[in-house]
Amino acid sequence: MTFKELDIFFKLCEETNLSNVAKKLNMTQSAISISLNCLEKKLDEKLFDRIGRKLTLNERGRVFKEKSYKPFLELIHAKESFSSDKLKGNLKIASSKTFNSINLSQCIYKFISNHDIHITKHSINTKEILESILNSNVDIGFVESDFNEANIIKEKVANDSLIIVSSNKELTKKEYYIDQLYKYNWLLREKGSATREVFLSKLKYQDEMNISMEISNFEEIKNILLNNKETITCISKLAVKEELENKKLFEIKIKNLNFERELFMVYHKDKYQSKLFLEFTSYMKNCFIEGLN
Repeated sequence: MTFKELDIFFKLCEETNLSNVAKKLNMTQSAISISLNCLEKKLDEKLFDRIGRKLTLNERGRVFKEKSYKPFLELIHAKESFSSDKLKGNLKIASSKTFNSINLSQCIYKFISNHDIHITKHSINTKEILESILNSNVDIGFVESDFNEANIIKEKVANDSLIIVSSNKELTKKEYYIDQLYKYNWLLREKGSATREVFLSKLKYQDEMNISMEISNFEEIKNILLNNKETITCISKLAVKEELENKKLFEIKIKNLNFERELFMVYHKDKYQSKLFLEFTSYMKNCFIEGLN
């Protein structure tokens, strides 16, 4: 049953003259009759007795009115509330692991604290995010890999670079060709990670690399690096900004290779852009401009 059908039903409960109700609602009598007939057909019950030109609520109609009036008022309230505050809503967001390490969640929380909204945020790899966007399981995603998918819109939000790091300061004393570092214990992200794919796509003789662990969590990778000088990884420079500044981890200079990349905010091309969607995406782009402070 529709809101319009219920509205007409309750108007008819108050005013039994069909002509008067039609005038109040600025509708024809036939349109009123059609709406009432549709409601009664859905309920498989007559709600009014037709006596002369009047409609009189019958015994079944009185029960229906009693059961449905409170939910109808709640529906009116919800409609009015929804119409008056276009920034209310529930957003589903997913970000790749890189974004978890650059204060993205704090930036999102600041937006939530200023608006009456709810946000569900998942942390998954880039491949899974793109699949979720295509399946409409996520409204907005944040990924660190360029891609070609006609049904997904991508907006660049920042530049990033992958760097080789270790807690072994001795490795910073000279530049290396990447294959000179293959003997160390490499910690790489899991398959499907854009960080891993960008890194490996630039390498030759990958089978000679000593990949000791594949880990999906940045914090775990950093923890192992900090406690084991023989380990090494390729990671987002943004993700280890604090450790580099505090000289806990050190960037190893690589000859003839760079791993520059762009960070993107993504969503489906057919996604309805509500006021909430537009406000949030604009806010997030400003957050990146300001450095996610």
